[in-house]
Amino acid sequence: MKLLAIDTSSSYLSLALQLEGEQYAFHQEMGQRHAERTLPEIEVLLRAAGAQLKDLDAIVFGQGPGSFTGLRIACGLAQGLAFSAGLPVIGIPTLDAVAHQAGAERILVCLDARMKQVYSAAYQTGSTWQRLGAISLQDPEEVQLPDGITAVAGDGFTHYPALLAAQRKDLQQIEVLRADARSHIALAQTGRYPAVPPQAAELLYIRNKVALTTIEQQALKG
Repeated sequence: MKLLAIDTSSSYLSLALQLEGEQYAFHQEMGQRHAERTLPEIEVLLRAAGAQLKDLDAIVFGQGPGSFTGLRIACGLAQGLAFSAGLPVIGIPTLDAVAHQAGAERILVCLDARMKQVYSAAYQTGSTWQRLGAISLQDPEEVQLPDGITAVAGDGFTHYPALLAAQRKDLQQIEVLRADARSHIALAQTGRYPAVPPQAAELLYIRNKVALTTIEQQALKG
């Protein structure tokens, strides 16, 4: 498949372009500059590949969970580009991408959800790839390690060291912290994720609340 992938779910801007066995990628810390940098960097990748949007089969985007603003940027751009070129879109959950990048056979992924919480999910990878339950939003101390898990990955363990300390001592900690668009490409090529019309694209927020109230912030400080 010929695919363009966009992920702006974290502070990184991650892009990947797959064309006839050749892959082009951009993965860089961006802070709050996703909106201004994403389209120009996509144009750079297309020029490098000598390709146009109409040459693609679909546009892939990181559907979340992650930064509320970042998710909307990736989804909106994917929809706009796909609509202009008459292409479908494919949404890839952020934690699925991290699990794919990590490569361990049975892995727990935890990503920082801010507000003193994490997104988590466990996976069986390889030929029998599956997510072992829904992606959940939890306080770090509530995260449970399913039976058979041998490794952990994600920036949740970096932001909340106590989360890692609470797990088994024999777990392998894999230094994969955030989603990379190249993993979105790989997962989209498996056919497990549906290609839908741009107007049917959906985001996976998990949390519906963007920020803590003043009272909640004071309680945490206390």
